[in-house]
Amino acid sequence: MVNKEMAVNSTVDKNLDPQEQPVWDENPRIVKPLLKIDEKPKTWWECLLYGWQHTLVDISPFVLPLVVAGAAGLSEADGAVWVSRSLFAMGLATLIMTIFGNRLPIIQGPSATLTGALSSVVGLFGMQAMWGGVFAGGIVEALVGFSRVLGILRKVFPVAVSGTVVITIGFSLGRTAVGWMVGNGDPSNFILAAAVILMIFILQFTTKNIAGGIISRGSIFFSIWIVGVGLAGLMGKVNWNIVAAKPWFALPTFFPYGGPGFGWKFAVGAIIGALVGYLGSIVESIGDYAATCAVSGEVYRVKHMNKGIMAEGLGCVMASLFGGLPCTSYTQNIGIIATTKIASRFVVQVAAGILMLYGLSPKFGALLVAIPRSVIGAVFVVVCGSIAMSGIKLVASAKPTTANTFMVGTTLILAIGLPIYTTYVVGQWTKSLSPLVQLFLTNTVVIAVLTGIVLNIILNIILKGNQEEIEDV
Repeated sequence: MVNKEMAVNSTVDKNLDPQEQPVWDENPRIVKPLLKIDEKPKTWWECLLYGWQHTLVDISPFVLPLVVAGAAGLSEADGAVWVSRSLFAMGLATLIMTIFGNRLPIIQGPSATLTGALSSVVGLFGMQAMWGGVFAGGIVEALVGFSRVLGILRKVFPVAVSGTVVITIGFSLGRTAVGWMVGNGDPSNFILAAAVILMIFILQFTTKNIAGGIISRGSIFFSIWIVGVGLAGLMGKVNWNIVAAKPWFALPTFFPYGGPGFGWKFAVGAIIGALVGYLGSIVESIGDYAATCAVSGEVYRVKHMNKGIMAEGLGCVMASLFGGLPCTSYTQNIGIIATTKIASRFVVQVAAGILMLYGLSPKFGALLVAIPRSVIGAVFVVVCGSIAMSGIKLVASAKPTTANTFMVGTTLILAIGLPIYTTYVVGQWTKSLSPLVQLFLTNTVVIAVLTGIVLNIILNIILKGNQEEIEDV
């Protein structure tokens, strides 16, 4: 896990280049790694081993495309194609970040924040409008980073807002995870779900000293194969027909779902919905960059933020060209760096190459889709719990003022409670509203981003709540 002990940096050198200034007053305490960002392992097999580790710690690229594909009404076979395309885009976006972006050792992949927003967008506006929103939003994100405006506007979404958004991401996607885990209520769903969660915990906590800890750090990956393929296969719950129908190798294609001027639609509501998701992704990434710097022996500076967001926007644009979901930075991979103390950028670039190879095998993506959804849902429950805890740790690192307490508490209650009420209690009234208004009333992540930013401006900037005495903790 990332060391979240915080050190307050209350003095900023105003003589520094604005791009060299620290981002927040509160910064994670810096940890000295065994291999720094610009250093390489001594042997090629170490590079391969450490890079492979990074590809095992996150199930999101296997699950998030299925969430959006399900919202779009696509079949399991089409969902498998989205998984492969998203894995390829994931590796490509990681190379863009580590070569042309902020050059931090951070993996890029399908954004949980954007997944929540796009699931609503595709349901309300259709898939062609969703791709138009993804493309336009990626360009806007790249321009935001290129303009360096984040160095001026960073106080609008401080660490407390970032943490609150990440918490709601965990809860929002967690509802989907629980639904997949339970399914139609078949007892086999509960057996497989319990087995995979138990297997994750056993591997995580009992194999730390085996094989250099690789099994422990890859507990989710190994549990999926053992339970999702092994046990579920013995129970006859794996759909092998999907796997058999896919080829072993396929090159990616440009614009598989149309493109600008030949299939994509640029609907205002869809673009706004996607942009809100991008804004949430930016907020989340700001926190991820800080944590990456902390475990890599780097001071988190404004240049990391601006260059990183520019690269993420470019990565999202490139992902849309290949039919992959938009990408953002991954918190889980920061934990690998904290554990191994291997912060080499070169290792992450090796991981990017491995991810692109994953994406070039449609049969691999089909196998992940063929695994029972109760297994994937149970795994995602664990992942969503980790996402929520990451947000809680970010919130805990903020100044414990009354203003921040009001802002975080009010945002969480509205973001979690409002969609439930407007969807299930007054659902007929909600459906009578325009799709854009429905997005603002029913999407947990969208509500959290907008409410958090507005309340932060009112409480901490206008009313100067961040200047009050810090509460006793």
